[in-house]
Amino acid sequence: MPELIGALLIGVAGGIAGGLLGLGGGTLYVPALVLLLGVTQRSAQGLSLIAIVPTAISATLTTARAGYVDTPAVRWVTPLALLAAAGGGALAGVIDEALLTRLFGALLLYVSGRLLFTEWRAARAR
Repeated sequence: MPELIGALLIGVAGGIAGGLLGLGGGTLYVPALVLLLGVTQRSAQGLSLIAIVPTAISATLTTARAGYVDTPAVRWVTPLALLAAAGGGALAGVIDEALLTRLFGALLLYVSGRLLFTEWRAARAR
């Protein structure tokens, strides 16, 4: 029962983060599933991808209705993203799981550091 409650809370937090911040709930899903529920990195990534699909559709429809979707960009980005995702998924299946976990952690650190630095610099310029 505690695992079910944990999974439900992770789903709610990821859904809110995905819809509100557009960061993809996977930024929360993967670490939470690994650290809080003891799921393997590969399984957490797979679960995250499945959970993101309905969340992304819902958030996309909401933001599109508000006029925040650049349709011409979607036409270029989507096919390439689908191809890259297929390649990335295949690569994730053959990379050592410990290395996969380190790569995921490094990406989170890089992105969060970059966002913080960019915002800090913009705030100083104001």
